[in-house]
Amino acid sequence: MLISREMVLDQDIGLNETLFGGDMMARMDKVAGIAASLLSRNRRFLTVKVSELRFHSPVRAGEIIEFHIAVARQGTTSLSLQIEVQVYEPISDQRRDVTSGEFVMVAVDAALRPEPVLWKPEMLEAAAEAHRARGGLRADRF
Repeated sequence: MLISREMVLDQDIGLNETLFGGDMMARMDKVAGIAASLLSRNRRFLTVKVSELRFHSPVRAGEIIEFHIAVARQGTTSLSLQIEVQVYEPISDQRRDVTSGEFVMVAVDAALRPEPVLWKPEMLEAAAEAHRARGGLRADRF
């Protein structure tokens, strides 16, 4: 499921003329939080684990990046999201894989204690359908 698109700006670029890896990770973490909120009726989520973060290709200023998610696991108080980031070239309508990773999010109450995830079945189905339509996230990317 496509969650977000962003343009990489000159101010995001490091010494190697590419996007900082930490900046990409922060953007992916934000997308994971947004996705968790879209898939549930919970107000708050915390990131508890990030794994298999891989950088496949550099991102340069002026490129548009897309953030796609797939639900890897549904738990009682948490969910695992596979996130794939691609550069989108609007003129050619081509995409290039740039980063992928898994983010585990836990639903928390106002005191930041874990609470049950209140799933939105219609959004879970929409995410699953988007995943199928894209041909699934490629296993070789994780």
